[in-house]
Amino acid sequence: MRFRSAIIGCLLLASLADCGGYTASGPYGGGTSAGQSGGEGAGGGPVGTVALGPGVQFVSGHNGSQNPAVDTIAAGGSVTWTWTGSLSHSVESIGSSSFASSGIRAGSGSYVVKFTAPGTYQYDCAVHGAAMTGTIVVQ
Repeated sequence: MRFRSAIIGCLLLASLADCGGYTASGPYGGGTSAGQSGGEGAGGGPVGTVALGPGVQFVSGHNGSQNPAVDTIAAGGSVTWTWTGSLSHSVESIGSSSFASSGIRAGSGSYVVKFTAPGTYQYDCAVHGAAMTGTIVVQ
């Protein structure tokens, strides 16, 4: 229960940071690809959040789903991935609908992608592959 509270706290902090005008620049930011770009979400904040769980897994901040973490957002919204710890991770777009992937990063960080085009976007961690997967459905 204590870990769950810590994860929720981290997600809230990440959301607040994003509302303050955070854009996807710096070591965890990302460029553009196929109509998506890193940046702020609709209304100034993320509409989806994903965190690394206690093990090697992505966990949806919206509904708690994991491996795959699945989130549904409206077109124009953004998703923020947040991780802590010392292991290396990434957010790597896979499949035919794609978005700009993050680089492999060690330590704490976050990565934001704004999704402008409807579709189903699958991702994994370039380091952990099928052990860490997720899906973003953009309507």
